[in-house]
Amino acid sequence: MINYLMYLKIFFLTPIILLLFTIRIFKKFYINRIRSKKIGDMTTPIEIYICEKKDDPKKIPVIYCMGANVANEFLKKKWSKELIILPRQILEPIYILFKKYKFFNIFFKDYSKEPIEVARNHREFNYIDNRNVLSKYKPSIKFNYIEKNEGENYLKKIGLQNEKFVTFSSRTAEFHNEKGQSLRNSNIQNQITGVNFLVSKGYKAIRMGKNEKNKINFNDSNVIDYATSVDQNDFLDVYLASKCEFMISAESGINELATIFRKPRLIVDHWSLSAFERYNSDVIILPKKFKNINTGNFVSFKEAYNRIEERNNKKQPNLENSFDLNKLGYEAIENNEFEIKKAVESMFNWMEKSYSFNEILKIQKKFFQSVVTKNGYKENSKVIICPNFYLSNIDLFE
Repeated sequence: MINYLMYLKIFFLTPIILLLFTIRIFKKFYINRIRSKKIGDMTTPIEIYICEKKDDPKKIPVIYCMGANVANEFLKKKWSKELIILPRQILEPIYILFKKYKFFNIFFKDYSKEPIEVARNHREFNYIDNRNVLSKYKPSIKFNYIEKNEGENYLKKIGLQNEKFVTFSSRTAEFHNEKGQSLRNSNIQNQITGVNFLVSKGYKAIRMGKNEKNKINFNDSNVIDYATSVDQNDFLDVYLASKCEFMISAESGINELATIFRKPRLIVDHWSLSAFERYNSDVIILPKKFKNINTGNFVSFKEAYNRIEERNNKKQPNLENSFDLNKLGYEAIENNEFEIKKAVESMFNWMEKSYSFNEILKIQKKFFQSVVTKNGYKENSKVIICPNFYLSNIDLFE
């Protein structure tokens, strides 16, 4: 609801509104607000737009503003060089006004004309790389001399300069001060055994995160708890993602840094079926299992996902927390250390080209067709279930 203060802002911005309409007569353009509160929203969709613009220079231009909160100031600075971004105080009130009335729809892209997977995921941006532009163009973010020097100095400081390293992270309630228990949250300690395996293979590892309070229980100079260090900052978050070999992460926004730098990733403690079609770069998924609260038995992914989708389709907010899942009679079980270690081994083997991504896809095709496709989502050739986990729990996938 637009309050009186908003109307007052609109009054003073009337000349700008008239100017926008005048320009619109001669030149078609859109306006948009970047969902900058979460890093996932200000990474992949922006990168897709920039690459689409490279692919089609005649693409209709967009004038942007940032939201009130910005998850990563360094990304904001970099995107400001690639996009037309006006001050929030000017464009945001106009954006809110225009969104309220259909008369102003000419200023917004009509996503209903896009492919169905784009239309349902758009949230004012294209989250799906349906034109495959990410594979055609190199990452848009370039580091200047000063930035490269700062980044390399940090790697030198922690003993990782010119070393092969991975990043790992989990999603916790601390970052957004959540009161409920999101199903995307997970325990970082369960990843340590897998990280130890990578160290034994010559890798170094950096634990990523922001506003993290709990240090990891791991005493090894090859593993850096950057997330709880005084060095953590928005620039290094991006730079480290650009330099790593691959990322290990829970189902959170930080793993979208892998997409903008075209890095492979392993996503552990994954639970959302709808997310399968949104991944735009190669991903190995390690899903949480579902347990029937009444019987204590694990249930098939087909049963749990179908029940969750049935509930989501009843015009309710999508199920995202443990409380709502419990009301359906299920509990989501985090991946244990052994499962994650096996998944990390699979990731390592894939990086070493010990098996074919496409061959695994053929083995798992029946599951994706009977669960993902059946629930209306597009099958995604960039996603596989961790091979070891899939075979060890084949009864839950059939």
